[in-house]
Amino acid sequence: MLGTYPGFDVFVAVFERFEYEHPWIGQQVGEFMLGPRGGGILEFQNATVFTLPDGGAHAVQGEILEWYLGYGGASGPLGYPISNEKRTPTGHGRYNTFENGTVAWLPSVGAFLMGAT
Repeated sequence: MLGTYPGFDVFVAVFERFEYEHPWIGQQVGEFMLGPRGGGILEFQNATVFTLPDGGAHAVQGEILEWYLGYGGASGPLGYPISNEKRTPTGHGRYNTFENGTVAWLPSVGAFLMGAT
């Protein structure tokens, strides 16, 4: 899956488990990238999956992903995602929570920074 990256066995296990548990992400389309602070990033057909340096993996997709990457991605002020995309309580939008804030999406607005810590 990740090719031959000596020392990255832990990433292989995390990404394979995420892919198994969330088949909606599709096939891997990108190459593994080592993220800031020792995390990892891998692009799939329908989302990009980020592994946190201290464990866990979360997907970011669509306009939220575009906004997040434009804001610096894992290297930016929001840091890594700490949730997969969720529906808003009203069901009309979606959001991802990151280490230092939340990015939301509404059909009438698009993606936007909802809150930062």
